Amino acid sequence: HWARTVTELPLSLGDNVSDNWDASLTKANADWNASDVLNNTVDSGRTNPRKCSPASGLVEICNAKYGFNGWLGIAGIWASGDHITRGYVKVNDSYFNTSTYNTPEWRQLVMCQEVGHVFGLAHQDENFNNTNLGTCMDYTNSPGSNQEPNQHDYDMLAAIYAHTDGFDSW
Repeated sequence: HWARTVTELPLSLGDNVSDNWDASLTKANADWNASDVLNNTVDSGRTNPRKCSPASGLVEICNAKYGFNGWLGIAGIWASGDHITRGYVKVNDSYFNTSTYNTPEWRQLVMCQEVGHVFGLAHQDENFNNTNLGTCMDYTNSPGSNQEPNQHDYDMLAAIYAHTDGFDSW
């Protein structure tokens, strides 16, 4: 988890995405902020989207053609001990420029899931073929009902961030 001295985590999500991703990023941020422990903002990006390198204490959200490498989106975090110190989300336009994935549902699922990872959340399920769990933290072949976090996600965030720390990660 991110270290913080306040009850709600106030991260800045750096917007390094093109216009066709802005709505997904805005919605994902609003959906995650519906939890009792997050109060994040979407601000101007601070990095080259291709590299997507966050500075300490920051999260950068990026899109680019990263290649046909098996992932639609990926998140990365750095940690010091038990505390996240920086993070990134990359959404892969190599796939999202194809007719299969260039839909609002796929964009929202992937953006929501990867942003959830930078807060310290794991997937609820990694089986692509079973019934959707109604959360963006679920793997699926049919993203329609997996657009947002669900109560389990919010409960996990509440457990992860149940305490404050003596310092802030940002």
